[in-house]
Amino acid sequence: MTARPLTKSRFKLALECPTQLYYAANRDYVDRNADNDFLQALADGGYQVGELAKFLYDSDPIASGITVDSLDYAEALAETNKRLAPVFAPGADRPVVIAEAALASRNLLVRVDILRADPVSRVIEVAEVKSKSVDRDTVERGFRKDSGYESVWQPYLYDIAFQTLVAERMVETLGLVGWSVQATLVLVNMEAAAKLDGLHQNFAITGLWNEQHRRYRIQVATPAGLTADALDLDLLCPVNVTAIVADLRHRPVPSPHAPEDKRSSLETFVDWVTGLQLGGQRYFGAVSKACKKCPYRASPGEGLSGVNECFDEAVRSGILATTRNVSDPATPLSIDLWGGRAGARSMADRVLASGRAALADIRVEDITPRQINQDEPGMHALERRLAQIETAQRSAVAFKLDHAALAEMDQWEWPLHMIDFETTAPAIPFFAGMHPYQLVAFQFSHHIMERDGDGIRIRHANQWISTQAGHDPSIEFVRALREALMPDGELLGTVFRYHNHENTVLRGLRAWLSHPDNAQPDSEELIDFIDHITHSTKKELEQHTGTKDMVDLHSLARRGYVSRCAGGSISLKHVLPAILHDAPGVAQRYSKPGVYGPGLGIPSKNDWGPNGQVWLTPQCNGDPYRNLPSVFGPDFGPLDDMLFRLMDGDDDEDGPSISQGGVAMMAYNYTQFARLGDAERRGIEQALLRYCELDTLAMVILVEGLMQLRAMRGAISG
Repeated sequence: MTARPLTKSRFKLALECPTQLYYAANRDYVDRNADNDFLQALADGGYQVGELAKFLYDSDPIASGITVDSLDYAEALAETNKRLAPVFAPGADRPVVIAEAALASRNLLVRVDILRADPVSRVIEVAEVKSKSVDRDTVERGFRKDSGYESVWQPYLYDIAFQTLVAERMVETLGLVGWSVQATLVLVNMEAAAKLDGLHQNFAITGLWNEQHRRYRIQVATPAGLTADALDLDLLCPVNVTAIVADLRHRPVPSPHAPEDKRSSLETFVDWVTGLQLGGQRYFGAVSKACKKCPYRASPGEGLSGVNECFDEAVRSGILATTRNVSDPATPLSIDLWGGRAGARSMADRVLASGRAALADIRVEDITPRQINQDEPGMHALERRLAQIETAQRSAVAFKLDHAALAEMDQWEWPLHMIDFETTAPAIPFFAGMHPYQLVAFQFSHHIMERDGDGIRIRHANQWISTQAGHDPSIEFVRALREALMPDGELLGTVFRYHNHENTVLRGLRAWLSHPDNAQPDSEELIDFIDHITHSTKKELEQHTGTKDMVDLHSLARRGYVSRCAGGSISLKHVLPAILHDAPGVAQRYSKPGVYGPGLGIPSKNDWGPNGQVWLTPQCNGDPYRNLPSVFGPDFGPLDDMLFRLMDGDDDEDGPSISQGGVAMMAYNYTQFARLGDAERRGIEQALLRYCELDTLAMVILVEGLMQLRAMRGAISG
């Protein structure tokens, strides 16, 4: 490990947990968040927000050349100092604006999104641009709730506070008498509606992989001559947070694993963390629910696992107890306990407070709630957790079923329709009238399961996608979905989704169609269709449940199926390999060539080659998603590997995270931002069609697997 200054990204790691500094500096540790900021910014349009923000500070930032492009910190620092020197000279009267400015002081180093130094007012403005949306009420409340700052805003506020501290120390070091630092957060105005079509296309992506530095760097190509007058800057919301930063300087820093005396103030914390960073020291404070989302956790055989090292140290120091080897990444930890439907208190914190290190150590009294509420058949939350613990304690128990929950499968009306949507919600709206982060539906897949004598016939029946730049596909999406499910004007059978996304998407599109300004020739027909297969959300004033309301397979899995192989998760990405492991008969079918593809036993809408697609191979380690073709191809370095990591995220406490659709969202946004040729666009489209196809096939496989497990002798009843 080589000692390096404390940067903005390392400061943010230390806020979450100071131990992460050591793991981040040692590349032998697995880091599941490597390049995560890059992926997230590419997924939601954060790079475009950053480019748009430059026009707030310079009417023509391209002509003015305000950006410091070098990735090398020393070069960037030298260039920044060169540009600032005239501003600090006696008699200077013209401000300077620098994007990606590098500031350093006392072993601290930051790249500032936008820096403005004004020699007349003697103010250095440090602006941090974030693609997070904000409303007027939040700004007026000063990002506060009750007695403190809202937890969702704390990382952003401490980010700009750290940069302000570095800037102030620089001013002090340079002896700039009378100069002060202003802190600004530039956010996305969620209350604004776009005034222009295709605003995002002014910020096209032209570069990704930097071979010299072996890292990703977005290059956004803004047309020469583009000025602020031609843009919609009302979509941005600059907020002066100087007073908030001053307040944070004297508050205890919310880094729960740091010693209390080291987090008494921002400067105390920064100086302590800087020492850890420079010394390469591994500090261990505690374990908590935050460990559940720590990126430094390896799978067996993958590399060093920071989380397992922390749990092992917690056992050795007497914080936790166990009879299991928690240093082994194969050992399920107590924080792996499913945390859904637990109310306000984290289940991870509860079991850690009881001193449990491994999942198998947890006792029923550790997790029994005061009251059990069960309003639907099947396992309630406690029973699900106990079933998960039992599969960890007893190697002979690979899975558990609850037959009361699964009995509803007998009542399903056939045929069974499995549908999955892909959507995006860009920070910079693609079309006039759209708000930031307004949803755009651009793709769906549809599998059908039909009775065929004593057997079942499966087919990939329909798929639809639109990646045309500058075109809103959402209404065509609804029309195509209606045609897929009701080709003869009547819906036969039962429609299935996995969790809430599909219902939420359709209800949102219904609200849009219901607005008089958005009337379509077939609005009434489309609204009736949506009402037929959905139910109203909690936000809607009028409650409604469709005659053919979609069935949620996520709910069925939560109440009826627990597998050791799913690791406590109910996300489809984890349930699919689990059901294939537990139902070998189903797995055998998808391990053979000549079964799945056009003209084969299970026909597909996509061309998988003459022998079809083999979903389970020795190389995929039981996970069909690993057999999908690349989205971007070899010209983009290891971007596809990064995309797969984005897919690999676990669900939230009670449902899938956005990462499950992150691949499609990112790829679609790329088709909207990048200048693509027809062949490139078709290649990305074909890859997206295959990804979505597997999502609905996964639902089919889950149903097949549950049917087989129910029929197996010795299946354990809940």
